This record gives sequence, structure tokens and C-alpha cells, in this order.
Amino acid sequence: MRKVAIFGGTFDPVHWGHLLIAETALSELALDLVIWVPARCPPHKLHSCWLDFDLRWQLVQLATYDRPDFLLLPKEKQLIGSSYAIETLEDLRSLYPNTHWYWIIGSDAFQTLPKWYRRQEIVPACDWLVAPRPRCLTDFVGDRSASVDFLCQQVVQQLNSQCIEIRWQVLQMPSVEVSSSLIRQYCRQSRSIRYLVPEAVRTYLEAEQGIRPIV
Repeated sequence: MRKVAIFGGTFDPVHWGHLLIAETALSELALDLVIWVPARCPPHKLHSCWLDFDLRWQLVQLATYDRPDFLLLPKEKQLIGSSYAIETLEDLRSLYPNTHWYWIIGSDAFQTLPKWYRRQEIVPACDWLVAPRPRCLTDFVGDRSASVDFLCQQVVQQLNSQCIEIRWQVLQMPSVEVSSSLIRQYCRQSRSIRYLVPEAVRTYLEAEQGIRPIV
């Protein structure tokens, strides 16, 4: 049976932290494939994305083009309008039968899982691979891995109260301070984003968005 992980997100824009998360999941779980799914219109986002969907999709393609074990979900497979995780999973199940599914998720997004649409279906359908996000751990000191476990256990308890079982584990990786919001902030301030994103992403952003950060 194939082992495939879904890695969804806005990727607004994609950066080295995203790639490290995907690489960690791939090697730690001996996955066959990581499918990247840039969200067209994520329901949980209250504000529009900085970059439009086509550009975000193109940047992920540039960031992953040399990796046969990273697959970017084709644009035509993305639903127009609001898209939900369960719909993505159902579509991918039809494309990849006989597959054990994993879902890569940041610890911040993991905390919202008890409120997801059709959570009683999607949660038991995957193994959840939680990537530590530093901004979730600002109130903790000491062992951050234990802090992530504590936050995840709270989510597990909420799901159990809804009679939903979950299989999960925290990815063993360094805590990455790079975020899409930091990159957007740097771009607004005309600061360099070199080494925060793959070079192909940086140069494409400059060409398409007219962004000229200091180098």
C-alpha cells in the first residue's frame, strides 16, 4: 500500500519552512509522495490572500519542480470558490486508490481541527503529522516538543468529546521561525527575502509583483 501525505495551505508565499516540513514528513514516515495543495479560497481565512491563487500555485511549482516525490495538485483539480479539506481528500482518494493517507498540518491549524467541516469523516481518514509552529508556543518555556504535545492533547480531548478518534504524531524537526506573514512584512518594508524563500521564488516574485527588496 502506498503512503501519501497531503500538504495543504495558502502558501502565501511558499518558503523554506514549508519545504523543511514536507521533507521531514517524507523522510521520517518513509512516504512515497507528498501532494501539495495550495488553497484557492480557504474557508477559515477572514481576509483575502496577499497573492492570488494562480501566482501562489506557480510559486509552489517553482519551489518543488526538481522533486519527483513532491507533487503539486493540478489547478483543474481545485474547486472554484470555498474549498474544504474533506472534498480534497475525496478527490485524491479516487485518483490514488489503495493508499494510506497522511495529512501534514501546522500546530496552529491543528488546534482548529475540532471545528472543521465534516470533521467526523476527515479526522479518522488520515494520520495527522503535526509541524511545530513557534507562534503557538509563545506562552511556554523549556521543552517545546512537550509544549506541542500538550497543545495536541487538548485537541485530542476536544475531538474525543465529539466521539472522533484521531491518529497523530508531532514531526521531529527544528522549530522554524520563517513564516509567510514575515515574508509579506519584509516585502512591504522593501527588505530582502533572500534565503527565506527558494531563489526561484524570490526572482519570480520580483518579476511578477514588482517587488524590489534590498539585496
